[in-house]
Amino acid sequence: MKRVFLLCAVASILVLSLGCTGSRGRKALPSVRYSGMTGKRSLVVLLPTIGGKGSHYETQGFLDEVWERGFEASLEVVDVKPSLYLGSRIVELLKTEVIEPAKTEGFEEFVLVGISLGGHAVLLYATEYPEDVDAVVILAPFISGDIASEAIDEAGGLETWEDCPFLAWTHACNLWKSLKVYVSDPRNQKKVVLGFGTEDIFVEQCRILSDVLLPEQVFTVSGGHDWATWKKLFIKAADYFRELKIQREK
Repeated sequence: MKRVFLLCAVASILVLSLGCTGSRGRKALPSVRYSGMTGKRSLVVLLPTIGGKGSHYETQGFLDEVWERGFEASLEVVDVKPSLYLGSRIVELLKTEVIEPAKTEGFEEFVLVGISLGGHAVLLYATEYPEDVDAVVILAPFISGDIASEAIDEAGGLETWEDCPFLAWTHACNLWKSLKVYVSDPRNQKKVVLGFGTEDIFVEQCRILSDVLLPEQVFTVSGGHDWATWKKLFIKAADYFRELKIQREK
């Protein structure tokens, strides 16, 4: 039942996004910046789930997990109207309202974090502007509907899949095609950290993507599509990056 509800919500957002022109005279993506200890070198941008409120990252304790591990990056938590997620407009808004202004401020490294629909947006951005992104963390990302993912499975996986089925959602199929090209470049493949619960409603999509990623950058835990599961996955990802940092400093 939960799966049906969420898929219906995604479809409804898509319909709304077709007529959405956004606000004028103000930022379409409000955000809150938490400055790091080393100035303006690294910026972690966190995109919310279908609810659209970036503040959930703070109230659910995600930001505390970053600070407890001694990361020195600044954090930017973004609010996103759900209607912006399932169209290309989110990509250009991230570019013009978040990434480019941060570059002007002096930031040089960018990590994008997204959960569920936020993960969808992160993948859209990374495949469109790979040169802007140093790492992406996607937790239980929504990528496509079942028709596209089933076609990929039947083709033997993303590497051997080629054509979208007739009834598949074109937007989602195009993202899969972009991901196929993106991860075929080892430099981009190394950027992607994926986490998902083994009972997640999008588990099949996540497994398709995990098959073309580095095994050490894919994390799973028992759980579904909920904050408790996502936090466990986020902790695993944070520990992975902390270990990378330790190895680089040796």
